[in-house]
Order: sequence, then C-alpha cells, then structure tokens
Amino acid sequence: MKIKIAVIGSTDFCQRTEQLVNNRKDIELNWYRYAEPSEAPSLLQTLKPCDALLFSGSLPYFYSKKLLENLPIPAVYLQQDETALAITLLHLSTQNQQELSRVSIDVREQSYIEHVLNDLGRSVELPFVHLLKDDEKITTITSYHQTLSLQGKTDMAITSVHAVFEQLQQQNIPACKMIDPESTILRSIEQAKQQALLQKSNSAQIAVGIVKSISSRQNVETSIAKMASIMQARWSVHDGDFTLYTSMGNIESAIKNKEFLSTFQSLATKAKMAFGCGESIIDATENANFALNLIQLSDGHCFYMLDTNKRLHGPFPQSEVTVEMKITEPALVEMAEKTKLSPANISKLMQYSLMRQTKQFTANDLALYLDVSRRTAERTLKKLVDYKYATIIGEEMTYRQGRPRALYEFNFHPYF
Repeated sequence: MKIKIAVIGSTDFCQRTEQLVNNRKDIELNWYRYAEPSEAPSLLQTLKPCDALLFSGSLPYFYSKKLLENLPIPAVYLQQDETALAITLLHLSTQNQQELSRVSIDVREQSYIEHVLNDLGRSVELPFVHLLKDDEKITTITSYHQTLSLQGKTDMAITSVHAVFEQLQQQNIPACKMIDPESTILRSIEQAKQQALLQKSNSAQIAVGIVKSISSRQNVETSIAKMASIMQARWSVHDGDFTLYTSMGNIESAIKNKEFLSTFQSLATKAKMAFGCGESIIDATENANFALNLIQLSDGHCFYMLDTNKRLHGPFPQSEVTVEMKITEPALVEMAEKTKLSPANISKLMQYSLMRQTKQFTANDLALYLDVSRRTAERTLKKLVDYKYATIIGEEMTYRQGRPRALYEFNFHPYF
C-alpha cells in the first residue's frame, strides 16, 4: 500500500525530502512550498487527497494547528533536536573557524542548548539564544539576530527558520541555517507513514451505533436516517431501538460535522445514543451497549464512543476526553485490585494528577474534577490513603466556620 504524504515547507526542505525518497516505492510525496511559515494555513486549503501531513518545522505546524483540528488525517512536523544543534555548531567551529560565543541562535527548546553544552563539558558558551514561540512572527526572529549583529555583539546568526535566513542574507548579515540531519528527516517521514497506516487501520474498524428511544411516542426515525446518511451507515430498527452499522473513521468524521451534531441535538429528551468499535460486529455491539449504559442524566444530552482498546471517548459534543476503561500495566492492575476502583476512575485520577499545577489538593477539588459529590471523593481518597496511593499532608482552613479540610498528595506515578 503506497502512502501519500503532503510535505509543507520551504523550497529547500522540499528539495531535500525529494532527494531522500527518490527511490522509495512505499510512499508518495506531494510538495507544498511556502516563502514564509505563516503561509502554511493557506496551503492546507489547496491540499489534494493524502494520508498524512509533514511540516518542515514547528512554526508552520503551529500556524496551522486550528485548521488541523478539522482534518481527518495525522500531521507531524520535523522536530529539532540536540543532533541538529551539535552538527551545526561543529560545522561552524571547524569549517568556518567561528568563535561560538559570538553567535546568536534561535531554537525551539532551551534544553537542546543545555544538553549540548553539558556534553561538551561547558567548554563553550552560547550567550545569545532566542527561544521560538508557537506562532511567532518571522520579523521578530529576524530582528533579534539583526539587533545583536548591528550592536557588534555577534558575527554569525544560526536560525532554524529558512525565511529568517533569507531575510538576514538580504540585509547582508552573516547567517547559516540549522542543519537538519538526513536521519532526522527520514525518521519524520517514517513517522508520518506509520501514523497514516495506524489511522487507516483504526478508521476501518467496524463500528456500531445504538439509539434507544426514551419514549415509544417519540418519532426519531427522520433524525436517525439523516445521521446515518452523514455517517454512511446502514441502519435497522427493532422494538423502537435503532442500530447503525458503519466504520470508526466515519464516526470520527461525523463528530466534526456540524449538521450531524445539530441533528443529534434534535434528539434531546427523545433518545440516548452511543457507539462502539471492534474487530467484529459482536465486539462493536457489546462496546456500544457498554457506552450506552454510561450515559447519565447528569451528563446532559450527549453520547460516548468505546473503541476496540476499551478507551472511552466523550461525552460528545461537550468534550473529547479519552478515558481508559481497561488497564494492563502491572502497577495499575495491582492498584485496581487493592482499591477496588474501576479502570475508568483510575484513568481519571491519573489525568487529574497530570493536569494539576500543584501537588496538593482537597477532596472538594477532586469532587469538582470528577463531577461527583464530596462524600464520594472522600470515599475514593480513603481507599487510596489506606493502600498508600495517597497521603494526607496537612490541612487547609476554610473561609467559613467549620473543620479544616484535609490536604492530599498522590503517591503513584502518573506516567504509565
């Protein structure tokens, strides 16, 4: 299967990728060239059908991020790393005899600089470093290098952005481009290919939707037929309940379709809906029924989708959160067995731990996040404390009269 990848980048980057994959039979590259990274969003609107997107760097990718949310294909970008920085510095110091302390440089992450300098035993210094921001203007980056050069503080500018390099050259300011190693470019192309293959595999999975009428007096067939048409689904009805047969890819596209969501909203107070995916119709139907049973009145009018890996997506259209409904990591299996907490609740606890800016929290904080009562949150925390997955580290005085609230910290590792 040949994978089509759209490459969005500078002319120089597009030429390099063309040379590197000239004899590849498993991929086909289509090139979309820009003069500046800010032109990337407009190039997206001219895309021909493809399986994945590859951006030449972080700037064009982040310029395009809002548009990418509506595209059903994966997108990756060439990520700068320590290897690119080290090769560029080595080239300057050996070929050009450049004193590195008089070089200005723009990079994505400060850590790249730190790692390279540590590897060199701090034998060199790079005092002039500009950290690139997500949607930074090219003129801002150019101005940084230009100012240092005109002030006589630098003799050379290293830039990660081709458009900045060209602007500096036009102003007769000595500059060089960050050298992207061939291995890094090939790895990014391979990453785009593998993500496209994974997307195709997931999209082709069987999906079943179940719509259960709340009242037999409600006529929902017109809405079901309309949604089925948008999802390219076949449907049947039995005892007032509707079953839709389609693919996961069609559901993912429908979720982003305004007409589909509007039609779903017309079912409010009339029916409940959920989807399941699986390797067979039986598996998909089982997952759809499981997702249907999770819909509570407190959720409002919404629907869930449970995929073949037991990941619960939703509630749609309010949220696109994904919750693990099964756990295979030994440490998490042990945690579930000891505390008797469900995989879904453990998944939510891990997400809560990752999203918090501070480690300490109260039962009320957790209750608000889980959308449960404080008493329920306290029972959950008691289980965690009993088995040393959480610790009471102090108390927090309330603004009103009453007992101080306990302050907790998690003791488990959230990065499983």
